[in-house]
Amino acid sequence: MGGGTPGDHSLLTLPEILDFATMSDKVLDARSFRGLFLANGRLAGIVRRNLRHTSLELIYTTVLGLAVTAAGRDPAESFLRQGNRLLDQGRFPEAVAAYTRALQQNPKGGRVYYYRALANEMVDRQAAIVDWRQFAKSAASDSRLKEAVAQAQQRVQALEKMPALPDLLHPSRYVPKAGDYFQEVAGTSVGLLWTEFPVKVFADNPPKEWRRALHEALDTWMSVFPLQTVSARETANIVLSWAELPKQTLGMEGVLTEIRKEDDAVVSRRKESTIIFDNSHRWSEREMRATVLHELGHALGIRGHSDASRDLMFPQEVEIIEVTNMSLIAPGPSGSRSSGVSSTRINTKLTPRDVNTLIRLYNCPGPVVHLK
Repeated sequence: MGGGTPGDHSLLTLPEILDFATMSDKVLDARSFRGLFLANGRLAGIVRRNLRHTSLELIYTTVLGLAVTAAGRDPAESFLRQGNRLLDQGRFPEAVAAYTRALQQNPKGGRVYYYRALANEMVDRQAAIVDWRQFAKSAASDSRLKEAVAQAQQRVQALEKMPALPDLLHPSRYVPKAGDYFQEVAGTSVGLLWTEFPVKVFADNPPKEWRRALHEALDTWMSVFPLQTVSARETANIVLSWAELPKQTLGMEGVLTEIRKEDDAVVSRRKESTIIFDNSHRWSEREMRATVLHELGHALGIRGHSDASRDLMFPQEVEIIEVTNMSLIAPGPSGSRSSGVSSTRINTKLTPRDVNTLIRLYNCPGPVVHLK
């Protein structure tokens, strides 16, 4: 390569370095960037001399290309691994760029299409469909990838049926630094998401003591999800009501689906989420607000719980008891032993992880499954 001696990776010409600079976004963190500069004084000098004319993205991708070459690795495989790291970090556009660079090195890389499709689900839905089809085509004759090909075909079908999403659910609103708990809830949430927006909520004669908590909770969710209150129950998707519930139970939520058939064919399908809150006890303002927020989170599509105690959708100082397809919510003392889940906190605020999870649920048709 260039004018260097065998094994001398520091003597690279600028054109040779820039050969790796076609990727569209930075893919190295600052620490790796500085470390590579220290490891290659020749590159540092070149970049310093050309810094005024070089974009930050170009510098990052130049360094990545040099690192791949200096390590003697297969460039396509290295870009694939870099893309996978970015995918796991929720940096979806950057992951797409890394996978694209891998395909430039090896256009027949079937595995790369698989992972770029996963990343593109959070970038460009149509591009994801194209990548899934390309993967299924390239892997059709490989018996080891039979299940992955079937999954690709299923995801194409699901993506094609997905509705156009309102701005609040657009992937661009995802905040990578915050992360999410998508993998914990994606499997149980499939098929239980809303397909028409805004989702309409009806509150059936809320007791006076619940009204402030109810309005605050609705306002919170409306700031991040296309939600609308309505005055008629028959037009609602989510119905909130109050009744006397089992002892120590704050609320319960469930999904009802009504299907009408004619001549064995489905002609209409109506889904309704019903949330019932307890009005037989005097709950604190904080308990009421936390319960309304948490149960609305389930009704909007998060059919499961976060794995982090700071998130709204973590089972917070409650016992979760499954009863006839309904989820009961009851205060549980810290450290108590029961068939449910208990903790010592009540969260009354949405976190970026809660919002990120909801965005991914509405853009990705199922959990991420890595190829074996």
